[in-house]
Amino acid sequence: MAVCSEKAVLHVPSYTQEQTGQTGYLAVLFFISMHIGDRIVKWYEQQGRDMPWREVHDPYLIWIQEVVMQQTRIEQGVGYYERFVARFPDLKTLAEAPLDEVLKYWEGLGYYSRARNLHAAAQQLVSEHGGIFPRDPQALMRLKGIGPYTARAIASFAFGAETGVIDGNVLRVMARVLGDDSPINQPRTRKAFQGIIDTWVQGVPSRAFNHGIIDLGATVCTPTQPGCLLCPLETACVARAEGHTHLLPFKEKKGPKPVRYFHFYMVHDARGARLIRQRPAQGLWGGLWEIPNAEVEAEAFQRQLDPRGGDYCFSLRHIFTHFEMQIGVYTLPTPAAAGWEGQFVSPEKISTFAFARAVLNIFSRWEKNAPQTGLL
Repeated sequence: MAVCSEKAVLHVPSYTQEQTGQTGYLAVLFFISMHIGDRIVKWYEQQGRDMPWREVHDPYLIWIQEVVMQQTRIEQGVGYYERFVARFPDLKTLAEAPLDEVLKYWEGLGYYSRARNLHAAAQQLVSEHGGIFPRDPQALMRLKGIGPYTARAIASFAFGAETGVIDGNVLRVMARVLGDDSPINQPRTRKAFQGIIDTWVQGVPSRAFNHGIIDLGATVCTPTQPGCLLCPLETACVARAEGHTHLLPFKEKKGPKPVRYFHFYMVHDARGARLIRQRPAQGLWGGLWEIPNAEVEAEAFQRQLDPRGGDYCFSLRHIFTHFEMQIGVYTLPTPAAAGWEGQFVSPEKISTFAFARAVLNIFSRWEKNAPQTGLL
């Protein structure tokens, strides 16, 4: 049933009946004549979501918004976006800011490499491009941390480039409209869909089209119980016609995430100052601050056996993209931490440092437990 093709001729996907199968082939011929782009733009003008950045054409602000919203719920991301651009309102301000401060303003959003890449790319834009954003997606992708999605979003939303912008919502809409059961988490599917959506956007306002198809996936063509009767593409949708909306999009299942076990240590001096240390610039939580910790074997974690003789307090877990971290929190007396790198920071000043969400969760749980257990 797959109908993907990576080629395009005269802005029309080059499909053959042999490539797509009878149903898919007829569907392709049908949707070409259905003015997909016009339908989406008209729907967006009437039903599109009201976002604080939708009328903004400043490439810097669009870039920040797109990066903030990656892997982030809109209701959570809006506040972070507004706070970030209030402190770093333009490219020059961000490029000249200390990385520690940028990370602090990113605190709680996770995926901290995004913040480090923002800072590095801002410096790259200032030093190599005179503070001017390239208009071409390929040139944008040569900047630190800017991939195909963000590059096309900037090119479309800031400069009106006729290029399609594909996120998870758009993949869902396209898979259903095309009746395509290719795995959407495979690069070849995204590449094929990019060629198709680039034909849909030809001849229509790029900003409105891309905002529209993203909104359509977010509000109408939802993962479950899509509102097909409200969809402007209902009569062009193969999955709707065949009753397969519940089966699409198809995603190849991944195996379970590996689990890693860590002991984190709360160490306080006689004044109540807490021992913290900064992580290396590269790698997990790069450049952020943390409390001392060490990876342990599963048995030691499960039996609450600490090799340093710490006293067990509580456990929690944190989910990363590629693994699950099980965290056991222990207290250690100050002498037991002798030789560890780091610095003792008073409770009043500790909020000025940037910590990963997992460490913030430890602090929050600690504060709740301390009054009940007598922990300092």
